[in-house]
Amino acid sequence: MNPSALAEVIPHFRDMRRSRKATVWTNVLIAVVALATIATAGSAVATPVASPTPGASATASVNTALSTGLASNFGLTGPIAVSSAFTAPTAAVGITVHGSSPSMAPRASLPNLKTDILKTSGAKPADPPIPTVSCVPISPSCDVIANAPKTVTTNPVAMNATLNDALFPTIGDVEPPDQMMCAGNGYVVEGINIGSAQVFYASTLMPASGPVTLDSLMGLTGLGYSSGGDVSCVYDANNGGHWFIIEFVSVSSESAGGAFAGCFAAVYDSCLEGIAVSATSNPMGAYNTYFLDPNHVDADPGQGYFLNDYAKLATTRDALMLFYDEYNLNGATVPACPAFGCGGFNGAQELVFGKAAMEMGKPAGKVMAAHENLGLLPTPDGGCGLAATSPYTCWYQVIPAASPAPSQFDNSHGGSGFMVGSLDFFGVGDTRIAVFDWTGLSALNSVGCSKCSQIGFGATLFTGLEAYLDEGAGCPVSMAGSLSYCGLAPQKAGVVPLGTNCVAAGLVPPTGGLTACPENSLASNGDGATQASYGAGEIWMAVSTAVAQKFGASTEYHLGAAYWSFGTASFNAGGLLTLDSQGYVTAAHEDMVFPAVAAATWKAALISFTLSGDISVTGHMGGFFPSTAYGILQVGASGLNGRTIHLAANGQAPEDGFSEYLGLGTGGFRPRWGDYGAAVFVPGLGFVFAAEDIQSPACSPTAFLTDPTCGGTRDPYANFGTAISVVHT
Repeated sequence: MNPSALAEVIPHFRDMRRSRKATVWTNVLIAVVALATIATAGSAVATPVASPTPGASATASVNTALSTGLASNFGLTGPIAVSSAFTAPTAAVGITVHGSSPSMAPRASLPNLKTDILKTSGAKPADPPIPTVSCVPISPSCDVIANAPKTVTTNPVAMNATLNDALFPTIGDVEPPDQMMCAGNGYVVEGINIGSAQVFYASTLMPASGPVTLDSLMGLTGLGYSSGGDVSCVYDANNGGHWFIIEFVSVSSESAGGAFAGCFAAVYDSCLEGIAVSATSNPMGAYNTYFLDPNHVDADPGQGYFLNDYAKLATTRDALMLFYDEYNLNGATVPACPAFGCGGFNGAQELVFGKAAMEMGKPAGKVMAAHENLGLLPTPDGGCGLAATSPYTCWYQVIPAASPAPSQFDNSHGGSGFMVGSLDFFGVGDTRIAVFDWTGLSALNSVGCSKCSQIGFGATLFTGLEAYLDEGAGCPVSMAGSLSYCGLAPQKAGVVPLGTNCVAAGLVPPTGGLTACPENSLASNGDGATQASYGAGEIWMAVSTAVAQKFGASTEYHLGAAYWSFGTASFNAGGLLTLDSQGYVTAAHEDMVFPAVAAATWKAALISFTLSGDISVTGHMGGFFPSTAYGILQVGASGLNGRTIHLAANGQAPEDGFSEYLGLGTGGFRPRWGDYGAAVFVPGLGFVFAAEDIQSPACSPTAFLTDPTCGGTRDPYANFGTAISVVHT
């Protein structure tokens, strides 16, 4: 049991993937950088916006970096047609049942106004203190934990590490799982790293198919390509209904080591984005697969060695919105600071493609597109590598907002779409959120992009909001009172057979007298946005944050979530957004990581997350192994409905994966716990969400040495699992 390892370090040291595939272990750094952004000279149009919180305000402006044209000019190729890859489901699992706006002409000022985006005057806001919530006396942001009601259906044993290892025997274990989940037309599609998917019936959550690799779904094997991960999907009910599934793809075969021998190894022009579009509304049918080459999208530093990391997608009436963070994997091409891209990070990239053309399977040369390089747009704090002392002020994780149904699309200004991003570039906390917007997207339906000059891109910067602060990887959050960057979430103590046998497993060299590795905490990865959702005229988002919970005179530091909803009524009329809700969600005495928010078709949303914690007090539930949970938010309200977090799937053991122990004592390790969860509202069904947990109890360390699968309930090097739930409405 001797794994090899590969690590990828990205914003806020957020993402580290490791894989078993040989008889010796190594730890290879393949992407360097923290966070970043950029600056150009100019002025902005600024108008104050009413806010429910004193001091909160917004400014809006636009830019001129937008480029439009045929998608093939931006590096899109294809499609290739792929017949159905899905097979019949395996044995049935046990399911737990718990107790639009009218069209308007584009804003005349958007396409051509010669101003810079978010170039605000004044100094950067002071770094905020750790947010505080009162538990004694109790406040709306200190929430109790209860079992989910009878209106919730949960499949507690959805996809897991065992499945992934079986599908990718050459690659082996990969952490983190990085879940995707989308739902519609009676189905739920779930996927995990390094690139696998499975279909479930939405009404019962029983498997509708067996698991398949995205290699087969996208037709990668026949091309000599391989899955790279960062999976994401969305169901679009327009035009008869279609499923979009994306991941980054490596121009290297699975048999040769997959992405770890190609894209991650910084092989020239080897990283692509695979975009699979179903031919019908059946997710188990045929797909048309397009490939986007980020090296042909722009000419940023390191062209030819770009990694299109952390990609997310959403749809509007007219467009497929696609985001990714762009990294330069070739250290030899990283310019010295101060210079754009000197951190090896070139900023967030935002693209839109004509949705209808892709759903019809038209060639890339018939698909219209627009691109906005946020690496070339200023943040309020400076430039993307343009300051030697603080190069990492680039826009990052600017996530497109998905809508629950076509009736919820924003069709103002010729068709609009929204994206959100946080501004904690240095891990010291912030009180600002940026909401970006596309307008004039109906021009993507014009022949030859003849009307694409009507497409605009703008943003609203909100300041003075509820503070958020989470570095995600430095140290346990319990130390946040003295070291503000701490953000590892504790988990309930339990049996960790891999950790107990970490030296025998080859994860740690047999030096220094170490024979076993300790259980660690879960990496929350920081306070970047991971999902955005738009419905009923509200743009919802949430980020992880450290929280000081006050119990009278005593204080406990935990991980919670900060959330916001931004209204579009004023945007539809004049181009401005408003802050409609904000607050915190925290579990009393416990911790939560990777919040995902799904907007409903009314002014409410579901927030889901992994729940964990190690505190045991009188009258309390005694801590949690990693579990899945959710709560309901309302526009204008403070905190969760009923101040209650609902437990959907109770974790059965601690996290016990190899990234928790690999390199212990070298300073080069940390436990991985996903990069994101997923949630969506489906009209006529309810809220559907997927989150990571530990599905099965641990076997004893002695039994593990004989059977490292613990009776088939885990994989030798990882024990993560996922659960899918439906909150029926």
